[in-house]
Amino acid sequence: MQSKMKLTSIDLIKIIESPKNREILQAFHSRSFLKGEVLASPGGKENHVFILRSGRARIYLSSPSREFMLSILSPGDIYSTHTRATCRALEDGSMYVCPVRDFKKIAAEHSEFTMTMVTVLGELLSGSFAIIDGFAFRDTELRLTLFFYEEALLSGVDMDDGRHLELTLTVEQIAQIVGASRQMVSTLLNNMYKSGLIERRGRGKFFIPDMDRLQAAAQLPL
Repeated sequence: MQSKMKLTSIDLIKIIESPKNREILQAFHSRSFLKGEVLASPGGKENHVFILRSGRARIYLSSPSREFMLSILSPGDIYSTHTRATCRALEDGSMYVCPVRDFKKIAAEHSEFTMTMVTVLGELLSGSFAIIDGFAFRDTELRLTLFFYEEALLSGVDMDDGRHLELTLTVEQIAQIVGASRQMVSTLLNNMYKSGLIERRGRGKFFIPDMDRLQAAAQLPL
């Protein structure tokens, strides 16, 4: 099962770095970024498409009173700078960047790449509805449980008859993702530790002893 916080399961880095797609890669230029750097913002003058090569970034809508987290970009994910959302780096990394006009030309000349992009856009739409469902119809405890379950599926490693998960996110960032206060998320995490759903094994390190139990707690079908 794909994490709904990740935009798509397709790794575009592998696709464009393939020798047969050398012409596509030449249309992009590589750019590095630093943790906390804004990669795209509403009203920005740049009109580019970029594919994350390394590092992670968060996408969110903001108002004077709060931020509304939409998703997290991981390596291989694609995004456009010309949207109403802000994209900010969660850690140092790099990306491939291409002007939209050149990207349109690539799509027109390479039908196989175009079909891949259609699939990506379909997953983006599906993921968007899943995110809306999560915020609108699930309470905070369920959203937090679902977040840990899907992160464990996406980037966890089987270990000691369970699953080990390392997160670079702070409690504050997790709170932004699930749409809750830092204090509430801290309280819920402590409850999850006490119940044995999750074990904390250091800064950003977690162990899930029973993925089926965590899946059931997230109210997902087994």
